[in-house]
Amino acid sequence: MYVYGDLAMAVNTVLRAIISIFAIGISMVAFMPAVYELYYNQSLWEEAPAEALATRDNIYATFLSLPLFMIGAVFLWSYISTSRKDYGY
Repeated sequence: MYVYGDLAMAVNTVLRAIISIFAIGISMVAFMPAVYELYYNQSLWEEAPAEALATRDNIYATFLSLPLFMIGAVFLWSYISTSRKDYGY
């Protein structure tokens, strides 16, 4: 039984997942001020109809939920990469 290889793969996967989640957080911190400026501090929204404002708010909420889906993808990738089977091919 070769335990060191399995342990190295597990540590590698955990470290990559942590770095990926950290990168997602840093990118959100970096881009959220720009997104907020684009969505709320534009003069064109002052005369916009209510439907356009509702669409703007929905898009903004979707952008806010994007990191949750990205973190879910990281967890899915981590699970898939650690649960694959090696049949000696």
